[in-house]
Amino acid sequence: MDETKKQPLLLLEAEPADALEILEMHIASFSNPLERSFFVFFPAEEPRDQGVKRMIDGWLGDPTATYLKVVEPESGKIVAAAKWCIYNELPTEAQLSEKHHVDWLADADSIQWGEQVLEFLYQERASKLRSGVRCIIDMISTAPEHQRRGAGSMLIKWGTDIADARGMSTFVQGTKMGRHLYEPHGFIAERWVTVPVEEKWRDKPLIEYFSLERPPKILDSKGP
Repeated sequence: MDETKKQPLLLLEAEPADALEILEMHIASFSNPLERSFFVFFPAEEPRDQGVKRMIDGWLGDPTATYLKVVEPESGKIVAAAKWCIYNELPTEAQLSEKHHVDWLADADSIQWGEQVLEFLYQERASKLRSGVRCIIDMISTAPEHQRRGAGSMLIKWGTDIADARGMSTFVQGTKMGRHLYEPHGFIAERWVTVPVEEKWRDKPLIEYFSLERPPKILDSKGP
């Protein structure tokens, strides 16, 4: 079909049955260019059924989480997806300080390294929640062959509209590729982060990202 004749993409709430297609799409997206932080959570060599189960368990087990998908209307193919976490209230200190265990990496050394990486990532999120952030983009990607069609913006706008309506700030640990997508939606890149790890893991891949925050927009309550 000619590009000019394609039907508009559809934004829908995802279902657990979509998890395998979403995971495959995430892997393809984060493989080129390579974004190593994703593969700490979902190693490419891991059996897909294990990754899918972990994705679904983390999704359905989190009352703040909503997974969205953008689909081609004719084929129903998922071309982009995002997991948003919307917090109506601050989690308890016990929840914010919860340790995250890694049991999916290849060996004991990698598991210890992965747990140190995840601890840093989640503790930054916890710090943001303590400071007032209530909306977090946990995961977002677009299939390489469908980029620059507006799918990513649809996924971001879904959450930022909620944030603005509720007067909430938003946070994301974003990739270099993603920065150009977030900033037009009001995100401010605070810093480029290299996750610190112990000296013995200097041979492990560097995990790096942009820390971006978006203040809420003040909506006009008077209307037109």
